Amino acid sequence: MMAGIISASAYANNEIVYVAWDMDEKINGCLGFDVTRVYLNPDKTPAVKPDGTEDRVRCAAWVGFKGQHNPYWLPQDTAVWPIQKTSWRDLTIRKRRNNLQRRSDDVLVRYEIRPLGDLAPGLEPAPDPTPKTVNVTRRDSKGRTVMDDEGRPVKIAAKAYEGTPRPLGYLGPAVSTNPVLVTSRRGVFRSTFTNGILAAQWLRNVLMEDGKIETNELLNKIQDPGDPHRKYLAGDILPLLHELFGRPGEFYLALYELDDRELIDLLLANAARIHIILANTGQDKGVWDKRNASARQQLIAAHADIQHRMFNNNHIGHNKFVVHVPPDGKTRSVFTGSTNWTSTGIAGQTNNALLIEDDRVAGVYLDYWRRLKEDVLPEPVPFGAPMPKNVQGPAFRTTNELPGRVTLGNGTSIGIWFSPNMQAKTKGTKMPPDINDVYRCMRQAQDAIFFLAFYPAQRGKDSIIGEAIDIGRKDGRLIVSGAVSSAPAMPNYVPKKKNRETDDSDDESAESPRTFFEGNVSIVRASRIDDKALLGDFGGEQLTAMGSIGAIIHDKIVVIDPLSPTCSVVLGSHNLGYKASYENDENFVIITGDQALAAAYAVHVRDVCDHYRFRAVESELEAKKKKGWSGFLDTDDSWLDDYVSGKKGAIARYFAHGHGT
Repeated sequence: MMAGIISASAYANNEIVYVAWDMDEKINGCLGFDVTRVYLNPDKTPAVKPDGTEDRVRCAAWVGFKGQHNPYWLPQDTAVWPIQKTSWRDLTIRKRRNNLQRRSDDVLVRYEIRPLGDLAPGLEPAPDPTPKTVNVTRRDSKGRTVMDDEGRPVKIAAKAYEGTPRPLGYLGPAVSTNPVLVTSRRGVFRSTFTNGILAAQWLRNVLMEDGKIETNELLNKIQDPGDPHRKYLAGDILPLLHELFGRPGEFYLALYELDDRELIDLLLANAARIHIILANTGQDKGVWDKRNASARQQLIAAHADIQHRMFNNNHIGHNKFVVHVPPDGKTRSVFTGSTNWTSTGIAGQTNNALLIEDDRVAGVYLDYWRRLKEDVLPEPVPFGAPMPKNVQGPAFRTTNELPGRVTLGNGTSIGIWFSPNMQAKTKGTKMPPDINDVYRCMRQAQDAIFFLAFYPAQRGKDSIIGEAIDIGRKDGRLIVSGAVSSAPAMPNYVPKKKNRETDDSDDESAESPRTFFEGNVSIVRASRIDDKALLGDFGGEQLTAMGSIGAIIHDKIVVIDPLSPTCSVVLGSHNLGYKASYENDENFVIITGDQALAAAYAVHVRDVCDHYRFRAVESELEAKKKKGWSGFLDTDDSWLDDYVSGKKGAIARYFAHGHGT
């Protein structure tokens, strides 16, 4: 019996599909896999196009074989440039290859995976790999757009890729995954994720369209409510907020940052119906709250019900939630997650948002909102003045020491935590109760712990990062995998100044490796491809919208055993370290037992981790002056050896045998 694929599964959220497969042994001569998306009818039969053929689309790939080049960064089908790994993220399920118009969600699909090798007698041939002639923007030797005398991009006819085409044939039959629904709706949950990965080749090409990338060009784009790239990067979060505020009733908000024009206008349009607790932003040249100042004054002028919860010190009101209370006693709902109401939060970082349409959960949040309002802080005069003594009161801290608990009809349980929940005003060594609850869930993991984090603590100490590493060291069977944003959060970080708690990732004297690989534990930090080290056809990328500063990964997520009935998802505003529980206004939920929601969050985590892992590894090798990946597909089957031996592909094998959800 020939070697082949023995299991394949697909998992989806509202933005992408994650597909994984496994083999029984090495497929000799395999140069990769062709992955085809098949659209399905509600009864799971293949959908048919108007011409009577099945609605099937091969996935897009951008990396060619050695000897081929993709100078215009145009996609080819995976039958031309196959996938040389055992998992794939279908990034174009909603986002089209060649324009900014997004496809609708709530579509049902499955995938077919088929091995490919060099075409030989007896093999079914793959589609003709001859590159098509296309109209493209002319580029110079440095990848910059060539302009004509009137300042317009010069268009030329060119081959879609350069080099000798490589005819391929199929080495075995296609293996199908389970059907998956690409949707944000899962029972009482609406889960949404931004597309805010900025270190991407498509975005580089957008910014280079006029021949150069201007200072703050990307920042200006994502601040413009009408910009199509902003909408593309924001995904479904903005439409969900507009839908929410289109409902009748009252809205109770607790926000940290507020500077996005579209969201400010949304609040002003509903000024008579909102009740907002607005915290302060950071210090800039001795003045606090510059970032929120304009929105604050506009809300005051609109006579909105606003409380100014201004610490103007190192404590922060870090919440970003909205409680909707409809008229006539109908079901309340709450919108929460990691997304700040800023242009960068919406379209310049990885973030998540969750709408929970459950009256009991929303009621717990509304009770907390009222406790926030009762915990009055003296107002600074003027608003930008420092207030070193403004901290949360002891009574308020006491009310947060126990969680809210809600059990849904399907057996899903939700733990709801708020902070600060410690009496000490600054971070101590005693474990906060909310962090203890997260650790309890993590310690019960049977198969996998996945996470994304911004900056929970320096070197990951006293946070979910350190705990995940410790658990992984004690149980080598577990998969422990995550990504962080800030250099100081890496467990192998060495600061310039001892015990420094701020993000000094721009400090060249600090040592901050981009990877942490130890046994079954894998942690990477967000990285980009640098112009100084061009990788194959890849060009230099932009990591943030604000040059060298700003969050990249802003999610605060832990996903535990997503394929198990006992799965858990942790999400909210809380950075998942001790400091937040001691000092900040925060919230997070622990949702246990909802496999569909856990899968949706796991797909987002895998998307972010996989994107930055490759870049982090290459950056690390460059820093050590070691040879990295060539940037091209291998031309023989040796790439498969590490997957067959088990050295690579543990995460893909885990998902491949889960049979989707």
